[in-house]
Amino acid sequence: MDLSCIIVNYKNSEPLKDCLASIYQTVQGIDFEVIIVDNSENDPGLQPLKELYPKAQFISNSSNVGFSKANNQAAKIAQGNILIFLNPDTILSDQAINSMYKHVCSHTEIGALGPKVVNPDGSLQYSCRRYPTLWTGLFNRYSILSQLFPENRFTSQYLMRDFDHNEIRQVDWLSGCCLMVSKSIFEQSHGFDENYFLFNEDVDLCRTINKGGKRVIYFPEATVIHQVSTSNSKTTARVIIQRHLGMMHYFRKHDEGNFLTRGIINFFISLRGVTQLLINFIK
Repeated sequence: MDLSCIIVNYKNSEPLKDCLASIYQTVQGIDFEVIIVDNSENDPGLQPLKELYPKAQFISNSSNVGFSKANNQAAKIAQGNILIFLNPDTILSDQAINSMYKHVCSHTEIGALGPKVVNPDGSLQYSCRRYPTLWTGLFNRYSILSQLFPENRFTSQYLMRDFDHNEIRQVDWLSGCCLMVSKSIFEQSHGFDENYFLFNEDVDLCRTINKGGKRVIYFPEATVIHQVSTSNSKTTARVIIQRHLGMMHYFRKHDEGNFLTRGIINFFISLRGVTQLLINFIK
């Protein structure tokens, strides 16, 4: 089989309907399968989709095992030589998967490839980025500092605002909302690190792929609409906690600094997380 499309669902069956429709309507001339792993425990909205797409494989977990583990779960049974990981709130443009697949297959040096990602109104989402540092962590796009100083150089460098995002180029990492990887390279990289429950697993995987000598490529010739999941808003506190725990694990795993440096990084990440939780509580 050529391609396996892997989607992890968590109480997102409504946008998933549009995602699946875009896959089956746009992929042409490629032998592919679709695997959906449901972390919702019981999402009643999936039953109509099972009837509408009988060839798709649905896996239901008894609890929310996390984004990384659920993706790995699907990857283990995937039959495709190429894997594409998709968020359920993405919609593929015409020829998006076909053009990505063709480019990956014709460039063996590529380890991971991601498309241009846009909002429903057509505005750009910064889906390719530089590796996070302490400073970019503090000025992350979700942080208070970035909201107070939106044009600060740390955020701009991190989000790669220094180019127009219309050219193919090698990057540090790509958003996991739509990420294509060959199965062999994914397995050589040991898949997604399951220490990340939610968030940061994509930057970690891309960094591992880069370290292994393969290239991570931003490919704007393919476009994907990312509606941005509404499910996160229902568990905002949990999302904030998981995001910051993931950041701590990332720096522990990849930062080569000494004990003091790591302590400082953890302190500021914790401070940022607590501040965001307090603001969320006040709201």
